[in-house]
Amino acid sequence: MSFDFVRGAIENGCYEPEGVYLAAPFEGRRRIVQEWGARPEHYRRYVVGARALLGHNGVDFELSPSEGIFAADSGIITTIGNDRERYGRFICISHPWGESLYTRFQNFVVDSGQRVERGELIGYFNQLSDSGQHFHFGIRVVPYVVVDGWGGYSNPLPHLPPNSILFGSH
Repeated sequence: MSFDFVRGAIENGCYEPEGVYLAAPFEGRRRIVQEWGARPEHYRRYVVGARALLGHNGVDFELSPSEGIFAADSGIITTIGNDRERYGRFICISHPWGESLYTRFQNFVVDSGQRVERGELIGYFNQLSDSGQHFHFGIRVVPYVVVDGWGGYSNPLPHLPPNSILFGSH
């Protein structure tokens, strides 16, 4: 197994031999509304890579309508799309370590193929305020396997700054 970012120079403290350290994709501290692996019975209905999901394959955060969403790390915007069933309007960013997924945008301020820097504004959270609307953040760390039951995604919480996360109803 080889990770190019581990062998390269540490860039602004973003990469260290222990793993990938990301910036929060939002400003301030945000409450988690759905954790990694939650509700396996619900997520079994979604198939990724010809395999049903084992549970929630990201972390959902509570954001306010029109709140900014930021790149968790520098990279290239590979996909801007609309998944009406799960994610709404979304962005995928490719990084040397893998990729990140950001969902439920009201609008975007970037274009596909554009390079973005860590902490750069990429768009605004969806205005819809029904109880099902929340910001979903996911990461895939290379090498990943799409048919692993998680769609190749890893739990992003260990990679985010602890001071940006609120658990429970705090």
